[in-house]
Amino acid sequence: MSGNEKISQYRAEVIEQAINIETIVNAIICQHYLKRVRIDFWLQVLYDEYFSFGLKRRILTKIVDEFDNKKIQDLNRLINIRNYFAHYNQEIIKGAQINDGTIPDPRNTMKSIDFEQLYEEFKVIATQIETWLSRIYQNKGGQLFKYQDGKFILANKVEET
Repeated sequence: MSGNEKISQYRAEVIEQAINIETIVNAIICQHYLKRVRIDFWLQVLYDEYFSFGLKRRILTKIVDEFDNKKIQDLNRLINIRNYFAHYNQEIIKGAQINDGTIPDPRNTMKSIDFEQLYEEFKVIATQIETWLSRIYQNKGGQLFKYQDGKFILANKVEET
């Protein structure tokens, strides 16, 4: 597998797992305010393009009984890593040599982004965050179970209205 193929695979896995984490956050918000997951609220409010993950994270800090600042920092880090994979992939060619291309880190343009290191960091933190968020959701009365590939599914009834 080439380096670009590997990064594409990492990108897909990171974005998929970030979506899964956001799904659990959405479920926690529904469970907290509505005591159940309601699809109309989920789709019309939580999936609105202006309802950012930053806002969801802020709400989470207000409604979690077992608030853990370290976990919120880890959640922030996960989203930062997700953003690297989702938004930074344009190689900058130095001089005339095509194979000289690197993807500069926007926070330190003298360095290249190490996608492999970011991927490994993401996988470790994401597992811990999923476990933490799942426990919060269950403590609020929700039920979860896992797909074969590790994604969490809401097991309680999702209501239309």
